[in-house]
Amino acid sequence: MDQHHSHPASDDSGGPGRVTDPVCGMKIDPARAAGSVEQAGVTVYFCSKSCQAKFEADPGRYGSKLVAAASDEGTHSPATPPAASTEYVCPMHPQIVRSEPGSCPICGMALEPRTLTADEPDNPELRDMTRRFWVGLALTVPVFLMAMAEMIPGTPLQRLLAPATQAWIEMVLSTPVVLWAGWPFFERMWASFVNRSLNMFTLIGIGTGAAYSFSVAATLFPSLFPESFRGHHGQVDRYFEAASVITVLVLLGQVLELRARSRTGSAIRALLGLAPKTARRLAGDGSESDVPLEQVIVGDRLRVRPGEKVPVDGVVLEGTSAVDEGMITGEAVPVEKRPGDRVTGATINGT
Repeated sequence: MDQHHSHPASDDSGGPGRVTDPVCGMKIDPARAAGSVEQAGVTVYFCSKSCQAKFEADPGRYGSKLVAAASDEGTHSPATPPAASTEYVCPMHPQIVRSEPGSCPICGMALEPRTLTADEPDNPELRDMTRRFWVGLALTVPVFLMAMAEMIPGTPLQRLLAPATQAWIEMVLSTPVVLWAGWPFFERMWASFVNRSLNMFTLIGIGTGAAYSFSVAATLFPSLFPESFRGHHGQVDRYFEAASVITVLVLLGQVLELRARSRTGSAIRALLGLAPKTARRLAGDGSESDVPLEQVIVGDRLRVRPGEKVPVDGVVLEGTSAVDEGMITGEAVPVEKRPGDRVTGATINGT
């Protein structure tokens, strides 16, 4: 089965280096070329009008040569586009595109790479959120237990610690939880104010910040509060445990969300890993050669023999077969393919 590769290609119009005429193989300066042609999304340069005419008469004949040429100065040729920088996009707001990782200014969610690769990428945000969660949890547990101790019959903790001492211990333990572990939430809250797009982190930042600030004031300056703010022990009520517990629970939610998204990406990368590493390319003279998948360009004719995997997305030019697309669609029955039908990379050609 012959296949025509139909992937899009990036456009790179050369640079200061010399490029190769795909017809005669001569090295030329793009600024002094006799002509140029846009082919498959790239600019091809020619040393003479006759070479340009030969190429325009049969572009497919010279498709294998478009990949060849590096310039004399070691720069990329027009047919070898440089690797594009990774773009990061918000899963909920695809109009938000950034050149580096971060959070969405609208909803605060972590941005994800627009294009997945077969390689497992590092996830610094998941690692950072996990560390903040475990540290916050370790500090929050004693704060929560101290706040709930007065509900224990006999109030044993109150007998061991004075109310003012307990307040200071809660403040010392809660401060790193709210101000360090929960700092990303305050950053996203501020971003929501700057962008005038209130979101979940606006509520979280205001709630935990207000509870923590009030509790700090009640601990440091209890005399400023009127009697109506005091409890049955004569102490101003504090909410360190509320601020800490909310911070830790939101951190747990972030960790679970990032892990779920990472597993989804791993499943997609597993599918990408099913693709073969080489393709059998047909030259203009009818000869065949195995080339790395990275060298396959738009317009190449590829032969997929029985039992082989389809190397890239494309269109059937010649031959009929049944292709197993189960890894893509889940269907157990192979799909008949004839000239003009589309095929998907990593699917398996039948007999």
